[in-house]
Amino acid sequence: MLTGMIEGQSTITPRGAKMKRQIAADLLLTALIDAFSILVIFLLMNFSSTGDILMIGKGQELPKAHMADVLERNPVIKVEDGKIFVEDKLVNANTITAELLELRKKYQELHPNTEFPGTATIQADRRVKYDFLNQIILGMNQAGYSDIKFAVVMK
Repeated sequence: MLTGMIEGQSTITPRGAKMKRQIAADLLLTALIDAFSILVIFLLMNFSSTGDILMIGKGQELPKAHMADVLERNPVIKVEDGKIFVEDKLVNANTITAELLELRKKYQELHPNTEFPGTATIQADRRVKYDFLNQIILGMNQAGYSDIKFAVVMK
């Protein structure tokens, strides 16, 4: 094996060609690092630490509000096309109380030493009639859900 000045030399690929290729590779790597840095900054700026708690349907328009709290994870009662869903399970006005009592029982089994918070979120279109929502709220109160929140969109 030869060492010294002859080691990197070749008659097929002169040393000058190697240097140009190496510089081009360094430039590509720098641009790639810049692109990844921009991507990371973009993702950090758009990241929501609360996550997606509600899935809003295509035709659904939530009520607008000037002030609202950050949404927390609790049972969601969704009203969509005249149907009631408790945690994505279809129920009706007569069985909503039983379903919410079942959710309360599961909560108490998972958290035996904590008091039941009684918090739930209603996700309903802004055009849903008051009488229909009132039936849902009465069923929630009967099941022990006294802290009722409504999903809204900030103005």
